[in-house]
Amino acid sequence: MIGQALREAVEHHQAGRFDEAEGLYRDVLRVAPNNPDASHLMGLVAHQRGRHAEAMERIAVALQSNNEVPAYHNNMGAVQRAVGLLPQAEASFLRAVDLNPSDGSAWSNLVGVLDAQGGQDRLCAALDSWVRSCPNSREGREARAAHRMGLGDLAGAILDHARVAALEPSDPGPCIQVAILSHQHGDDVTALAAFTEARDREARNSVLTLSTVQTKLQHDIQQLQWLKGQGSTRHDWDRIRIGYERAYQQLYGANGAGLAPKKLGQQTLSEVGEWYNQPFHVESCPSLSSPAVSSGCDASGAEAEYLSSAPGITTLDGLLSPEALIQLRNFCMASTIWSDFRYNGGYVGTSLTQGFANGLLLQIARELRASMPRVLGPHPLRQMWAFKYDQRRTGVGVHADEAAVNVNFWITPDEANLNPETGGLVVWRKRAPMEWNFEEINRAPEKLVAWVKASGAEKIRIPYRSNRAVLFDSSLVHSTDDFEFAPGYGNRRINITMLFGTRTG
Repeated sequence: MIGQALREAVEHHQAGRFDEAEGLYRDVLRVAPNNPDASHLMGLVAHQRGRHAEAMERIAVALQSNNEVPAYHNNMGAVQRAVGLLPQAEASFLRAVDLNPSDGSAWSNLVGVLDAQGGQDRLCAALDSWVRSCPNSREGREARAAHRMGLGDLAGAILDHARVAALEPSDPGPCIQVAILSHQHGDDVTALAAFTEARDREARNSVLTLSTVQTKLQHDIQQLQWLKGQGSTRHDWDRIRIGYERAYQQLYGANGAGLAPKKLGQQTLSEVGEWYNQPFHVESCPSLSSPAVSSGCDASGAEAEYLSSAPGITTLDGLLSPEALIQLRNFCMASTIWSDFRYNGGYVGTSLTQGFANGLLLQIARELRASMPRVLGPHPLRQMWAFKYDQRRTGVGVHADEAAVNVNFWITPDEANLNPETGGLVVWRKRAPMEWNFEEINRAPEKLVAWVKASGAEKIRIPYRSNRAVLFDSSLVHSTDDFEFAPGYGNRRINITMLFGTRTG
């Protein structure tokens, strides 16, 4: 009877039906007042409902009956931490991991309470013990990597993320961590190898190979035609293009329209599945032996302007050397890495997991930090992406980014821009609220627009210029300006974004 009642109570408890669970736990305790499981679980419910004093009393009863159950100690520690009894919580968590060294939850709790107390030596020892006890724990490895990064031990953090990458052979995320930290550590060879592995993992597992939109196929057909025109013989461009054109006709017909995604059926996949959304052609784009950031751009002046008023914003014209600009533009035009098409504006995008990493981009990031030591120097590179726009559509909507500083620059020739007064970026000199989460600052444009209008923030319009960079506080609300570019693949507006550092208040 008690066993059945406890099983039913736990079902209610796990489903969040706390009233029903408490009722059954009380029924058990009336029959068996010292039942340790019922006492413990009743204490856990009390803790989850904010009745911490009662929770400690209940769990203490369970511990008096059986002091060898790790979960009892772990949950007692959670209650003690909630009421500020950090040393007692530490002791409870230590007892939990002593009893069950493979309990990741208890290790995580112990690390958290040690961090809250500021005991660095004990925290380091606990993280090392966690990894020794659970060598295949992703959470443990990532927790130690984060701590090592905080201590400046990039080499140690890289090793932990590399181990996670080995444990999770289909996940590109750990490879990105290895790559970003290796770049920060000055090892771009390892960084590029890790970026390539991340790209290949993403390509093997991406759900974006199973659907498309009209604008994506139109972009790819134009790109294939352009590649053929460049004289490249690496692939049979005509054969691939014909397959894409057949797929387009199957999905959209002669007058097809719309941005709603369509699934690729078997017939369509037979036409393009070998190439669609695959990085089958990635143009070489190594670092240069000469500087990539032009010596003619006024980096010091831009830095002074950025720092002259907060939140910072400035422009930097003539960013890249002619050689760097040509090479980077060719990479973006030729490489089949434009895998993301899930945007209302109809543009296509690429990021670090999709192949948007090369030696030149890493060189540019490093030189930017060196040329603007007060603005970018303290902030390592965190993310990069690029967008390529359909001239008949719109750009990126109102949003903010989760970083310290944005560097946004454009590489399409000015001749493509039919209205030199627009086509760039709109920035409101107002930081999105720190308490807003990622969804609110990136995927709730109506809310963000209403908020920024109500704030009366200054609206700044930066017109498009090829090789112009805009640097601004990443928390500033911004969007792509209206643009009018000439038709044709070579005239598509391309912008590149680099994020540096972590967003703070």
